[in-house]
Amino acid sequence: METGSIVEWLKRPGEFVRQGEQLLIIQSDKAANEIEALESGYLDIPSDSPALGAEVPIGTVLGALLTEAEALARGLPIIAPDVHASKTSPRATSPKQVPSVSATGVTGASAVAYTRGAERDDVSLYREMVRIRKVEEALARSHQQGLVHGACHTYVGEEAIATAVCANLTIKDTIWSTHRGHGHALAKGVTARELAAELFGRETGCAGGRGGSMHLFKPEVGLMGTSGIVGPCILLATGAGYTSALLKDGRVSVAFFGDGASNNGAFHEGLNLATVWNLPVIFVCENNQYATEVPYATVSKQPDVARKADGYGMPGFVVDGNDVRAVWEAARVAVERAREGHGPTLIEAKTYRTRPHSEGMRDVGYRSVDEIDYWKSRCPIQYLRAQLVAEGVVPVAILDAIEHEIEEEARDAIAFATASGWPDASTAADHVVGWKAGELVGGAVR
Repeated sequence: METGSIVEWLKRPGEFVRQGEQLLIIQSDKAANEIEALESGYLDIPSDSPALGAEVPIGTVLGALLTEAEALARGLPIIAPDVHASKTSPRATSPKQVPSVSATGVTGASAVAYTRGAERDDVSLYREMVRIRKVEEALARSHQQGLVHGACHTYVGEEAIATAVCANLTIKDTIWSTHRGHGHALAKGVTARELAAELFGRETGCAGGRGGSMHLFKPEVGLMGTSGIVGPCILLATGAGYTSALLKDGRVSVAFFGDGASNNGAFHEGLNLATVWNLPVIFVCENNQYATEVPYATVSKQPDVARKADGYGMPGFVVDGNDVRAVWEAARVAVERAREGHGPTLIEAKTYRTRPHSEGMRDVGYRSVDEIDYWKSRCPIQYLRAQLVAEGVVPVAILDAIEHEIEEEARDAIAFATASGWPDASTAADHVVGWKAGELVGGAVR
């Protein structure tokens, strides 16, 4: 379990803190981390909060941000905000750094805990892409061994997109995904253990073994669901954006979808409504060139999905989906626009999956071996690695160490999933509700 210690509180108890402002500095075994507020409020540091220098597990609650009424009720010395101070836009944070810990790994969020800073962290981006790749390869092998029940659509080759987009989100922001959702789940904060266990149908999975590969769900980290149906994630993310607009809570919602969904009616409905109501939604089209085995070029005379944004009056950007830096910058701009009330954005990330549509399906016939090899040579992980080495950002030995560490994490995830138990039959009715004699009845609901 990772630990850290408080170096310095940057705000005083009772002081008003705006969303995105720095709260404190935490020292981990890897680096000093500046912690930002995920929402605005008056800072309360309880008397039993760890002392400066005390080492505590990541996920330990260090303090809370309260409303003025709550702060007064606790007897805090209220320090009013400076009304003349410029209001800083909330900076991007990482959902993976605000965990609480349970027996099955990282599962939730604390009031004040680790976050990553707004500046692009290339090494962290590299680590996340490697994590997605290694875990996906381990899951593909598990599928071949019969351990994964049902389909298994891997994200191999597309890792830069989920990694870069989710690096710009907070744990409170929501994402809505597709049948190819493993990478999105990992990038948003689901652990490798929880993902593997879910695909294995075990009770320790992120959805309790009930969803499997195509129906991942963990609202605690903002993963609101993946779906095997093409297109609904666009409408669900739009609905989440509408909720955020009504509540004025500053949250952003993201819809990940493929090129095939851009010809679906949900695409038109979602983008049109998001623009009309100026909703904080980001539509991310992962154009991997094929809808299953149908080339996108054969079903659309417009080669760029992003240009369809013009018809709805929203910005549309085409980016190299295999360049994590390019995707990160496009996502940063889109997230800032959404948070500042400027409405939705469509990002088209052109990429390629280098494995079959789903494990066990054919890999060629509708595409050539040469085409696959070309895109393998444009691997997003190797591209960033070459950049980091050439720029002298990090030694090769560190990058190698990251890969070895993630390989062990992937092995551990498979071992954990294999050892986990099956859901108990007595819980079959849990999370299932319905009407009986005019009353809503059902089992325990998450």
